[in-house]
Amino acid sequence: MPELPEVETIARKLGGSISGKRITGVTLSGKALRRPIAGDFALRLQNRIVWAIHRRGKYLVVELRPKSFWLIHLGMSGRLRYTRLPADRLSHTHAVIQFDDGSELQYCDPRRFGLLDVYEVAGLESLPELQRLGMDPLHPKFDARKLWPELSRSRRELKSFLLDQSRIAGVGNIYACEALFRARLHPARRCSSLTRREAAALARATRQVLQAAIDHRGTSFSDFRDSDGEPGEHQDFLRVFQREGEPCRRCRATIRRLRQANRSTYFCPRCQSART
Repeated sequence: MPELPEVETIARKLGGSISGKRITGVTLSGKALRRPIAGDFALRLQNRIVWAIHRRGKYLVVELRPKSFWLIHLGMSGRLRYTRLPADRLSHTHAVIQFDDGSELQYCDPRRFGLLDVYEVAGLESLPELQRLGMDPLHPKFDARKLWPELSRSRRELKSFLLDQSRIAGVGNIYACEALFRARLHPARRCSSLTRREAAALARATRQVLQAAIDHRGTSFSDFRDSDGEPGEHQDFLRVFQREGEPCRRCRATIRRLRQANRSTYFCPRCQSART
């Protein structure tokens, strides 16, 4: 699933590709995604001008003029493909947006867990999907003062806490594993056991891991490509994720994997203390 760095990479690419362009046509496959695409979706996009592109958590928000917001979530396998000339459709293309210069944006989603919708509201804060999100970990105020009170009130395991989008918006399995490794915290530790100093280390590690992944244009194992079709490079810099059985790059102990909430968690048993 594309996480915060992958969505941020797409937002930046699309900002340079479609900002200022007018939408002249919308073609849909007729198939439902996470929920059915609204019947008037195409009408609400038609003739709007792309004003700006924002990222909030794992959501892309295309701000349009006249004022409205086009909300995109890539789900498990979604992809956006921008072409400067009309091109053959990729498999599982469910929406094609044409612009006034002849270019187009394709939304492809084999597993159809993504989301496309348009809202005519006053501001981003009014979008219902965004109202449910916690603080963005790249926000300047995401630090121990924000994080430690929430951790101290929770008996959840740290990995589960990091994946909760109502707590922290945008972190998924890859970067939760990487942040916990960087902070030297065991993924199964209870949140309430952390000290304020450890909470500060976790906040700092989360920001650093995400920023590094953005700098490398995201992580690509198989599916992820940006809107120009380019893969990310951060998979070459991962410390623990999908490295089970390999030596830790910090201490040379063997990376292990455990199952948490039906997901694989990768960690170093020596660097990441199991103390609770």
